[in-house]
Amino acid sequence: MRKLLLALLLTPMSAFALFEGRLTYGAMGAKDALTEICTGICTGTVPGMVPLYGMGADVLVKLPLIPFGFGVRYEKLSLSGTTSDMTAEAQFNRTAVLVNYRLIDTILHIGPIFSYGINHSGGIKMTQNSNSLMDYTSNTGESMTLGLEVGVKPLIIIPLKVGAEAGISQAKLKDATDSFGNTNKTIDLSGYYMKLFIGLDL
Repeated sequence: MRKLLLALLLTPMSAFALFEGRLTYGAMGAKDALTEICTGICTGTVPGMVPLYGMGADVLVKLPLIPFGFGVRYEKLSLSGTTSDMTAEAQFNRTAVLVNYRLIDTILHIGPIFSYGINHSGGIKMTQNSNSLMDYTSNTGESMTLGLEVGVKPLIIIPLKVGAEAGISQAKLKDATDSFGNTNKTIDLSGYYMKLFIGLDL
């Protein structure tokens, strides 16, 4: 039995695992974009930018005997913050292409992962004493992430996989338009990110 477990641990799964689908839940720490975007508009205490968080999904295809994976990521992140007189809401949606490299790829996998955004949308809304101050929206942007992922198949013979990913992110919504006529803005949401995932490695 020990020899069988040892053989499973040392046998590269990439030789036959061709598809991986994941559900993710994560957070992205953003710069203090609210203070910047509020300049000249807000007069109250601006809420702090807490991390954006939300659900997402990844699909990865791996070529046999090659430690690279290629795929697509979708994530929908949001946040809300309040002070005594102000309320802020923000959202950031992105679709990105994925590339990962597995330094170890057995029952345990470890390696870097990179994403590049190809579609973005989102915005920021703010109210003060129930009066709307701004409502910026954008359908253009840019984003990249670089992180380290760790995954494990806890049941060995069943293709269930759980894991985590963390790293740095660069994310912007460009040319955001305000419905109240304020000057167009670029909303910078760059920072650090992390996510947990559960999925199937087939």
